[in-house]
Amino acid sequence: MTAATTGVPAKQITDEDVAYMKSFIGESAVVVQWNEEASTDSIRHYAWGIGDENPLWLLDSYAQTTRYGTRIAPPTFLYSVCDAEVAMGMSEGIQAIHLGADLDFRRPIRLGERVRARAFVEDVRERVGRRSGRLVEQVGRTDYFVGEELVGIVRNTIVCVARSSGGQRMHEPRDPHVYTDEEKEQIRAAILAEEIRGQRTRFAETVSVGDVVPQVVKGPLDLITMTAYYAGAIGTAGYRGVETRVRQQERVRNGDPSAPTNLGPEHFLSEPFPSLGHQDAAMAHAIGMPGAYDNGNQRVSWMAHCVTNWMGDDADLVSLSVRIKQPGVFGDTQWIGGEVTRVFRDEAHGACAEVTVKAINQLGVETTSAVAVVSLAETRSS
Repeated sequence: MTAATTGVPAKQITDEDVAYMKSFIGESAVVVQWNEEASTDSIRHYAWGIGDENPLWLLDSYAQTTRYGTRIAPPTFLYSVCDAEVAMGMSEGIQAIHLGADLDFRRPIRLGERVRARAFVEDVRERVGRRSGRLVEQVGRTDYFVGEELVGIVRNTIVCVARSSGGQRMHEPRDPHVYTDEEKEQIRAAILAEEIRGQRTRFAETVSVGDVVPQVVKGPLDLITMTAYYAGAIGTAGYRGVETRVRQQERVRNGDPSAPTNLGPEHFLSEPFPSLGHQDAAMAHAIGMPGAYDNGNQRVSWMAHCVTNWMGDDADLVSLSVRIKQPGVFGDTQWIGGEVTRVFRDEAHGACAEVTVKAINQLGVETTSAVAVVSLAETRSS
């Protein structure tokens, strides 16, 4: 998330820190995949984890009637294969925070296909935050293959900031939001009213700038939701039972060739595990977050969910660019919707629509923005 601060962190990022991170540009990372196959179970677990019950992902009887002839995985299932978190060379005291992602979808992943991930640091760049001082952004690129075919590319942008300490933090603590019974019922009704376009083909000639992209509602965020998400896309190789985590830590410490290197060693060696902030409020506060908070890839998946609902089965999601502006903490609800902002033709994809969507939380704060490109079906000549 963005690194808005209330003071200058005790540790500063040094020239040596920056030079070391830049030394990893172009270097391949050892990644440990969560899923290797788009199986019945892995697709279902991921779809449930992101709260997306599109029958194209979940029902064989439905999917067999579509142009695919079989179930396919949600586009962001790529994160279930490998979370694409790449931020190498971070020294002790530097915190990695998900800033955004740019995803390029070459084609859907079909039921039964085996997927392989390859990751490396593509770029490292410095900037100065308005309130947070010196920052380093790392862009990690992860390529996904079925056999030798490139089926998707994810570029996750990670901002590396000096970890909060001494009472100075990126965000002030915030208690979970308390909803009235009426607000709870409104959220429930909105979830049940979610519209999935499905087999009602959205032809290019019917799409215009300003068309509304209906909302999906996510939340209120809670521990079970986070657990369900991690069941589908566990994240880095540090998310393991304590016994296997100890063994993995030993592999990292000893430089075992099988040990993950996509993040700095401290990420895998720290106790308590840094990413417990996604589930535990005390750990979240310790790293300067307002409370236990959602996962950046999870937020990307929610934005994609809104777009795939709108576009239907006969369109293709070509790309998705997401910027995360504020953390979502336990108790938060996100209303995600938008509109068509451009209609155009592309040499590679034919008739396309650019769709812009935003996530607004229950406090009226815009937490996330995204721009998607969708390749639309064209009306056949009679």
